[in-house]
Amino acid sequence: MRSSPDFSDARLMIALESVTKRFGGKAVVDGLTFAVGEGEVVGFLGPNGAGKTTTLRMIAGFTTASEGRVTVAGHDMANDNLAAARHIGYLPERPPLYRNLDVSTYLNFVARVKGVPRRQRKSELDRVAQACRLENVFHTEIFKLSKGYGQRLGLAQAVLGKPEVLLLDEPTIGLDPGQLHDTREVIRSFGVGHTVMISTHILPEVTLLCQRVAIINHGRLVAIDTPSGLQKAVQSANIVTMRVGGDRTAIEERLAETDGVRSHDLAAADASGVFDVTCHVEPDAAAIEAGIARAFAGPFDLFRLERREPTLEDIFLYYIGEGSNGVHSA
Repeated sequence: MRSSPDFSDARLMIALESVTKRFGGKAVVDGLTFAVGEGEVVGFLGPNGAGKTTTLRMIAGFTTASEGRVTVAGHDMANDNLAAARHIGYLPERPPLYRNLDVSTYLNFVARVKGVPRRQRKSELDRVAQACRLENVFHTEIFKLSKGYGQRLGLAQAVLGKPEVLLLDEPTIGLDPGQLHDTREVIRSFGVGHTVMISTHILPEVTLLCQRVAIINHGRLVAIDTPSGLQKAVQSANIVTMRVGGDRTAIEERLAETDGVRSHDLAAADASGVFDVTCHVEPDAAAIEAGIARAFAGPFDLFRLERREPTLEDIFLYYIGEGSNGVHSA
């Protein structure tokens, strides 16, 4: 199913209409169409080389589309990108930091470039320093900062001036677990009242931060929906797991004979002939759990049987693999 956004909707803050970007004749982004509404947080997923960074650079105005139209806050990025820039905060994958400056001097410089009035600069710097948890390093030279603090400083420069649209390209890449948690909390706080687009290939990030997910592969949109909507759509990724005791060969033969089971993986749970089994089931297999339970009644010991709904990783792999024949959209 494919449904096009209503590009006349004034609440749209980001809109791409049949956007293509070519480098040397090769389409890195190919016919991309989607929109992000006011106050929405959208995850932009895809494998490395899918076109995520190029798309964000077009939205930010750092490069222009070869074909199609990109608008931000109603401004056409092809001929009105300076006006659009006043609405955009952009964090590229490598934050644009001047490492010889200290944090306060750098943020003051960014505030001046963004046109923050002199009388408001101190309060604005205090606001982003507190929001991004930079108070402890506010007068520290940037080259002395950890990776986590560097990412937070990159976020701070992006949100200076209170832009309505935030574009974040891999904002948590390379962070350790503690830094990851802190940076995600900062992003979550800015997701309230802003339109945010987050490019990432870290799947848990999407469920933690985003209201909708757009998945691209080879520069093309293959799905856009809520995480739960995508989960419901990928019924072919349904999985039934069980723990069963018995002869390994007999278990495998019984699985091969069971209607609705497409394939299975079997691993020994312990040395006493108990196995953990993962069954990949047909998308339209009704009451498959009952069928498996009946198949394993009798000579087998069935200890556990449950259906596992598709995870976001299952969905991602489905849409960038054999399942990506069309576009599923909300």
